[in-house]
Amino acid sequence: MQKIWATLLLLAAVVAGVLVYRQLQQPAEFANVLVYPAPRELKSFSLTSHTGQPAGREQLNGHWTLAFVGYTFCPDICPMTMAMLSGSYAELAKVLPQGQSLQLWFVSVDPKRDTVAQLNNYVGYFEQPAIIGLTANHDQLFPFVRELGLMYAISTTTDEDYRVDHSASVVLINPKGQLVAMFKPELSADQNSVPVVTKAQLLRDFPEVVQQVTP
Repeated sequence: MQKIWATLLLLAAVVAGVLVYRQLQQPAEFANVLVYPAPRELKSFSLTSHTGQPAGREQLNGHWTLAFVGYTFCPDICPMTMAMLSGSYAELAKVLPQGQSLQLWFVSVDPKRDTVAQLNNYVGYFEQPAIIGLTANHDQLFPFVRELGLMYAISTTTDEDYRVDHSASVVLINPKGQLVAMFKPELSADQNSVPVVTKAQLLRDFPEVVQQVTP
């Protein structure tokens, strides 16, 4: 009888070990992060940086990039998200594989008001050299933003103080210029809260996401 119990316990231990192994082999699941099953190639695009320099796919190569779309006249989501990214930068950069760097892209989808000079002033406000402000005409912006899995919509009002609807998510692009993940705002029971990706959320999930999508 003792031999039977010993055998059963051994089998249970083996089964438990197999289950643990399988769990470790499965990709981590995140409540507010979309990790793409395979990296998504981005088509060619042509933007202009806040320093007036052209920017395309080649500016993504060799860097991890966290990208966010918005506009400088945004009253809440944009300044809150950019301040969060700027304040989180040092901690985020530390978790990257050795020798790899991180850049932060702020893609303005309001080219009418966000001139190069306006973008330059806005980027300078956050005092983070890793931030690159970018914009273009809508014929370049719309397909690029759509490829990132994000969106924006310009109001048709003639009011000069118009609002721009846009995504609040932050996307992650790998050093090959491929889209690999999207960090989404956490849902809140407070209907008055602004839906943004928080620092706590990003610092919690970013290291595991990078580990998961790094070959």
